Amino acid sequence: MPTLQMAQAETPAEANKRLFDRSIDELNFRTMENVYDKSFTRRKFPVTLRTYQARREFDDFNNNADLKRLFQNYNDVSERFKNRFGKGRRDLAEFQKQLNSVLIDKNFEFFIRVLPRDERVALIRSLQRTIKQAAAQFNASEDPAPEDVAADGAAVPPADVDAEPDAAAAPVAPIEDPTPQSEAGALEPTPATPTPARHDWVDYFTLLLAGTSTLLLVYLIVSVLPDLRARIDGLADEIDPQAERRTPRRDAMDLPEDRYEEEDN
Repeated sequence: MPTLQMAQAETPAEANKRLFDRSIDELNFRTMENVYDKSFTRRKFPVTLRTYQARREFDDFNNNADLKRLFQNYNDVSERFKNRFGKGRRDLAEFQKQLNSVLIDKNFEFFIRVLPRDERVALIRSLQRTIKQAAAQFNASEDPAPEDVAADGAAVPPADVDAEPDAAAAPVAPIEDPTPQSEAGALEPTPATPTPARHDWVDYFTLLLAGTSTLLLVYLIVSVLPDLRARIDGLADEIDPQAERRTPRRDAMDLPEDRYEEEDN
C-alpha cells in the first residue's frame, strides 16, 4: 500500500526521472557485464549488481588490481550520467537524447576498448534496444507541443550539466564503430577556392629551352647521325682491303700436307 500511494502521488516528471536513473543503471550493468565476462573465461558478472552501491562493493577480480580499479572508476563516472536528465527539458526527445549520449561518451568508449570490434558493435546495438524499451515506458502526458519546444528552445538551459559539449550535441544515430576518433580526424577541411594559374617569364623561358632541346635532338637524329655513320662505313671500306692483303685468308677446308723425310736405305 505505501508503494502504491507513492506511485499515485508521483508526478509524470518524477516518474520519468526515476525511469531515466533506472535505465542508466541497466546500461551500466550490461556494459560492465560484457567487459567482465570477456576478461574472465570462468567467471560471470553477478546479475544482482544492477545498482551503483552493489557494484561498488563487488570485489571478485581474481586479484587483478588494475581491472578492479578500472571497474570502480567507471562505476563512479557512469553514475554521474544520471545528472544528464531532470534539469531543463524533460520531454521524450531529451530523454532519448541523453540516454543515447552515454553510448558516445569518451569514458564509455575507453571502458569497452578491450572488446573486439564485432562485440563492441553488438553491445551498443543491445544497449540501443534497451533505450528503446525505456522510451516506450516514458510518460509523455506533460510533454509540450512541438511548436512550443521550438519557440522556447533558446531559453531552456542545457540539461547535461556534467557531460562534455561534444557529447551533449552529438547525434543519436546508431553507432557502427565505437572506437574513439580524434577531433582532428573528424573535422573535414574546407575545400579552398581554386585560383587561376599565372605564368611568369621563368615558365616561358623554360618552355623555350625545352622546345630548343627537342629540335636539336631531332636534327641530330635526322641529319648528323646518318652522315656520321656514312663516313664511318667509308673508312671501314678503305681499311678492310689492306688488311686482307697483309693477312691472306686460309680456306678452312684446306688441310696441311703431310711431308715425310726420305730415309736412307
